[in-house]
Amino acid sequence: MLPTPPSARGTRVTRGRWFERSQTKHNSELRNQRIRFILNSLSCCLPILLPLTAKPVCTEDMVGQLIHPELSYEVRGVLLHVYNTLGPMLKEEYYEQAIAVGLDKRQIRCETQKTFEVYYEDERVGLYRVDVWIEDGKILLEIKVAPGIQPVHKAQAISYLKVSHADLAMVVNFGGASLEDERLPNFLPNGHTEEFVWQSSPTTEGLLYPDLTDAIRRACHRVHFMLGPGFLHQVYRRATMIELRRSDLNYEYVKQLPVEYEGILLGHQAARLILVEGKVLLAVFALNETDGSMAQQLKARMRRLDVDLGLLANFYGTRLTITSIRIG
Repeated sequence: MLPTPPSARGTRVTRGRWFERSQTKHNSELRNQRIRFILNSLSCCLPILLPLTAKPVCTEDMVGQLIHPELSYEVRGVLLHVYNTLGPMLKEEYYEQAIAVGLDKRQIRCETQKTFEVYYEDERVGLYRVDVWIEDGKILLEIKVAPGIQPVHKAQAISYLKVSHADLAMVVNFGGASLEDERLPNFLPNGHTEEFVWQSSPTTEGLLYPDLTDAIRRACHRVHFMLGPGFLHQVYRRATMIELRRSDLNYEYVKQLPVEYEGILLGHQAARLILVEGKVLLAVFALNETDGSMAQQLKARMRRLDVDLGLLANFYGTRLTITSIRIG
């Protein structure tokens, strides 16, 4: 309801001008209400990039920092409509296609599976594809169908922001009882603002090649630090070989190995392993789940190459995991 004209105070404002000013104020209030709705409905803003001591909560004071609020509002409307229409637990590609249709109907430009090159130390190491690329990189969507958005999903989205230089990533999960989404602004457009620091582990008595193993671990951890999670095996493998070279470590890329039985050659099997200094066999991969078969497979290839120590380096999660494998 509009307020009563201020005639009782003797002002000379005409009713027409008073109504115009009141209507402007009313529109401003509606705009503020809409911004509040955006702030309340979008999962805010800085859950990973802020220091641990900061509270990731948006307030009215942060309105000026909210990235593309109007576009975000329209995009989230499409996401909600897609979820309410299709329901949860379908293939990611169906949600991707539906989102593209919904955005197009609202005249919001988008591209699905847009390809970006991934570089490590200025060398190309592979490709990455964005699920949905909106308005030339104002927003990228990372679509998930999972019980909930996990820390690794957000860490992956931050990795993609660094590669694509998009302004904002939205992780959207269609796997729950309701639509779940989180916003991750790109506050690191030029890469890391902190330096990689390596702390060597204390030398354990009886450990094979402690200095060499420490150097390999350092190389793998720096790759994970620089790239983050979320890329394919070959991206981490190529980046690791670049880092080994930067560390002055000699290596051989073992692309395939012969398969023999009782002296008879049965064929050749892809291996994609890195033999470092002829002493340590390194397997680089990115898998959500692993089992004991990978260790047994590496042991078999270690015997084939007459190597006593192997390392399994899994780049999937928010933290790199490296497992030592010994023979004998």
